[in-house]
Amino acid sequence: MRKNMKKYIVNAILAVATLGAVSCTAKFVEMNTNQEQATTEDLSHDGNLMGSFVSQMIANVLPSFQSGENEYGSGAFQRIQSLGGNLFANYEGASNSGFSQNNVYDLRSAGDAWAAAMFNDVYVRAMGPWVQLNAVRDTDPRSAALGDILKVAAMHRVTDSYGPIPYTQLTGGSLTVEYDSQEDVYNAMFQELGDAIDVLTTYINEGGTTILSRFDRVFYGDVTKWVQFANTLRLRLALRVCYADNTLYQREAAAAIANPVGFLTENASIHPGSGAWENPNWIVQYSFNDGDSKAGATILCYMVGYKDPRLSAYFTQGSDGQYHGVRVGAAVDSDYPKSALWSRYNCTNSDPVLWMSGAESYFLLAEHYLRQNNLTRAQSYYNDGIARSFQLWGVSGASAYTATTSAPTAYTDPVNSQNSYSSALSSVSVAWTSQSTVERHLEQIITQKYIAMFPEGQEAWTEFRRTGYPKIIPTATNNSKGTIDTNTQIRRLIYPDAEKSANTANYAEGVEILNSEASSSFRNGDVGGTKLWWDKK
Repeated sequence: MRKNMKKYIVNAILAVATLGAVSCTAKFVEMNTNQEQATTEDLSHDGNLMGSFVSQMIANVLPSFQSGENEYGSGAFQRIQSLGGNLFANYEGASNSGFSQNNVYDLRSAGDAWAAAMFNDVYVRAMGPWVQLNAVRDTDPRSAALGDILKVAAMHRVTDSYGPIPYTQLTGGSLTVEYDSQEDVYNAMFQELGDAIDVLTTYINEGGTTILSRFDRVFYGDVTKWVQFANTLRLRLALRVCYADNTLYQREAAAAIANPVGFLTENASIHPGSGAWENPNWIVQYSFNDGDSKAGATILCYMVGYKDPRLSAYFTQGSDGQYHGVRVGAAVDSDYPKSALWSRYNCTNSDPVLWMSGAESYFLLAEHYLRQNNLTRAQSYYNDGIARSFQLWGVSGASAYTATTSAPTAYTDPVNSQNSYSSALSSVSVAWTSQSTVERHLEQIITQKYIAMFPEGQEAWTEFRRTGYPKIIPTATNNSKGTIDTNTQIRRLIYPDAEKSANTANYAEGVEILNSEASSSFRNGDVGGTKLWWDKK
């Protein structure tokens, strides 16, 4: 490797790892303006370079531990995932009183470090290396295609958290980047996914099997699994827009189903590599202050009510031999997290980090065929999704579980009764019956998908916002000053302060777009209660 190439690799990797106190979109463009840009000829000589960029993107779809960065991954994961989607889906509950602000919907007081975490993290750490992959699209289309899949996997989480975001102009040279409407972001993501799937499907048809396997800690270079992941992601996003644009949903769902490579049936997870590793779920549940979060009240109400055999695989028992979780917005004090009654995630520090459950594709297909009024296929995929989840967790009893007619339990806080929720969340059961309405079947599908997707709470929160299911225990305390409705619950995150100061005009236009895309009764600007474009049910 020539000297200038070594210097370029070091500069590029260091640039991607650098966070600054400026607008993330400004930093994104600045760090990718490299005066020592390698030539196309240089790049063609060294697959290691493209592999390093793919590896960086993989490490930052969900933040995971990265050696030498002061445990960057788990701290970022806590702000982005644990105190975001995992909390709002109530897969977990914040038991540490230090996290009371976002736990009780006081988003402004929670501080910009929390509100900005996903926005800043993904633009700098995931989109930075994508720019480099995009630059060699003509000479290395397969690496670029993999980069595009990873881009959508990371960026759909951002737009689904905030709404309009800078997206289509990210390859430009300006230090301030325009916001796209969420509708335009989705159309761009569908185009990118479709093109990437076509490139890699052609490679498979030509006999190709692997790509950049040494740098891939998800599927180890297995191109078939990457296409299956992309098809599943495409169907996920197609259903996401079904209430906002039914024509777009039908088109993209049909395209995903038509691809001959099929859908993902194995878990997509980032696995420990050869270097330092820690599982951020374990760190948050066990290490940070002896556990900053515990199991969530909502998911336990469902699983305990259904006598779900996966309970012991998902969670630990409390000291009384029962399962107890923490409610969102719970009143907590310094003694609250010390109780031995709380359940925690049943995980170890060496576990992989889940991106997408291999059962999700079955539930997506179940919902799709429900919307096509094909109840036979919908039921079949629904039952298959449950069975696949049981298999992936190494648990038996799926057939008996699908006949369960019991309902979720009410919630009792074992430490502070004022946090209890006496009403049953829902009367929905597991068993699929012909007497149920289409809406009732939708609730069943999304509820079982919610259980199967654990512990990936970002997607669970997004599906709750899209469909209203599963019914989640509302926050016990709402300090949003009227900006978030307790019953409809939090709909989005607020934009980072740095965007207001460093990308001012584009930020203001982004908020206007956000309001224009929201439902008429939810046009409140940059607050947590404003609905996103696809949130139209």
